[in-house]
Amino acid sequence: MTEGRSGPVLVELIRLTVVVAATAAGYQVARGLSPAGSQAVALGPLLGCGVGYVAGGVLGRAAGTLIGGAERRIAKVPGADLVAGGIGMLAGIVAGAALGWPFLLLPARSVAVPVVVFAVVVFGSLGFRIGVAKREDLLQLFGLAFRTRAADLRVLDASAILDVRLLDCVRSGFLRGTMLVSLSVLEEVQSIADSSDPVRRQRGRRGLETLTALKREGLVDVRVEERIFPEFDEVDAKVVALARERGAAVVTNDLALARVAELQGIEVLSIAGLASSLRPSALPGESVRVDLVREGRQPGQAVGYLEDGSMVVVEGARGLVGENAEIVVTSVVQTAGGRMLFARPAGPRPLATGETA
Repeated sequence: MTEGRSGPVLVELIRLTVVVAATAAGYQVARGLSPAGSQAVALGPLLGCGVGYVAGGVLGRAAGTLIGGAERRIAKVPGADLVAGGIGMLAGIVAGAALGWPFLLLPARSVAVPVVVFAVVVFGSLGFRIGVAKREDLLQLFGLAFRTRAADLRVLDASAILDVRLLDCVRSGFLRGTMLVSLSVLEEVQSIADSSDPVRRQRGRRGLETLTALKREGLVDVRVEERIFPEFDEVDAKVVALARERGAAVVTNDLALARVAELQGIEVLSIAGLASSLRPSALPGESVRVDLVREGRQPGQAVGYLEDGSMVVVEGARGLVGENAEIVVTSVVQTAGGRMLFARPAGPRPLATGETA
C-alpha cells in the first residue's frame, strides 16, 4: 500500500510527538526510582527516547494507513451523502449527549462516563444513517441541492446485467466509474435466475455471475443501493428515480426505459446500441452499392470505400472503376487499420479494357 505525499510527514510528526512524550516519561520514571544525584537518572530519557522512536514509527504508519483507507472510502461516497450524514450525525451526538447528561450528575462517575460515551456513539451513528437515508428531504430543508454525485456514476437495470457484453464493455474501458444496482433490480435478476424456464434461468444466473465478476475484478465499484422508492411500483420507474436522484446515467437495453429516462434529462448508455454501432456496415451475402475509385493490387480487382471508411476490394470488377456499382459482400476481415470487405459484382462480371469474351 502506497502512501500519499503527506504520508511521510504525518509519520514523522507522530513519531516526534511520541518521542518527546516517551523521553519525558522516561525521565520522570528514572528520577522516581533512582537516588537523588544518581547518574542512572540520565538512562531514563535515553530509554524513553528509543522506545518512543520505535513506537512512534509504528503508530505513525498505522495512522497513515487508516487515514489513507478512509480517504479512499470517502472519495467513493457522493457528496450529498457526506453532507446529509454529517448533519444527521451532529444531531445524533447532541441528542445522545442530552440523554446521557443526567448520568453525569450521579456520584458514580466511573459508570456515568461510559454510559454517556455509549449514548453519543450510538445516537451519532444512528443519526448518520438516518441522514443518508433521508438526504434529499434533509438537504432540501436547508435549501441545498442533493444531486451532487461522484464522477462516472451509472445505474444498471436488469436488461444490462443480463447482457453478456456488459463485462466486456467494462474490461475494454467503455464503461467506468461506480455501478449502482438497486435492490429491486437485484431481486428481478434473482427471480429470473430462479425461473422454471431453463433458458431464463441460465440468463439470470449468468447475470449474477457477471455482477460477481465485476466486483471481484475491481475494474469498477459495484454498489447495491438499498433505497427502494416505495412510491413507485414498476422496477423501471425505480431505476429512473434512482438515476434522477443521484444525477447518474442509466445503462440499459430496454428501449422504453431509455425513452422515459431521456425525456427526464437522464443520460442513457445502451450496450445494444454500442454493439450496433460497431457492427460491420455490410455482412457477407448482403448487396450494397459502392463507388469504385481505383484498380486493386491483383489483376481484375477494383477498390472502393463505404461511407464509414471501410475499404472494399471487389474481385473481377476492374471494368467498373469510376462507377457506382452494386456488389455482393463475400467476406469481412478485421485489420489493425479497420474493417476490410471483399466482394464480387452483383451482376455478370464486366470486361476490362483489353479483355475478350
